[in-house]
Amino acid sequence: MSSIDSLAQLFMKFPGIGTRQAKRFVYFLLAQDPHFVDSLAREIAALKREIVQCEGCYRFYPRAGEGRLCSVCIDDADSATLMVVEKDTDFESVRRSGSYAGRYFILGGTIPVLERDPASKIRINELLARIEGDAADGLTEIILALSVNPEGDFTRDYVIKALKPIAEQLGITITTLGRGLSTGTELEYSDGDTLRHALKNRG
Repeated sequence: MSSIDSLAQLFMKFPGIGTRQAKRFVYFLLAQDPHFVDSLAREIAALKREIVQCEGCYRFYPRAGEGRLCSVCIDDADSATLMVVEKDTDFESVRRSGSYAGRYFILGGTIPVLERDPASKIRINELLARIEGDAADGLTEIILALSVNPEGDFTRDYVIKALKPIAEQLGITITTLGRGLSTGTELEYSDGDTLRHALKNRG
């Protein structure tokens, strides 16, 4: 296998990238000057060194000192709400909207509708542990902010079922975003007004 094919195979592991797009990426790189390619390689190598995962919300953030929590987990004052989102890009969209000031938890994705082992696809056990810990800090509401599509709906139902016993025991309410989000919408592509409306009308 040539270097072109090997690199194309790696690009195909990216979300939504097929054979044709992967080859375009490779030929694009071949057409660039060496400085661009070297810079790209350095930045990719730096990701694992400089970006770490928060042990509280599980989002990726730039390493700063020896702390294990990101600034959002440390600084946000509203400990009464915990918003559960699928991925880091969803977290960024909500933060950009300015419509929410509580705590976050990155679920790690959604569950395929026919998945036989749902717990292996998301951080459900970590979420349960987080809720137990946050209950002592005054947690009263868990907001499930998941994409409005079949996998998002399936994941939401699974998470609600898993959280219901501990939520009832601790007196915590589970809510979901209002249907200001259109069916089939992924959260990361939603604008600020839509997110604010969905948060306002959660239920």
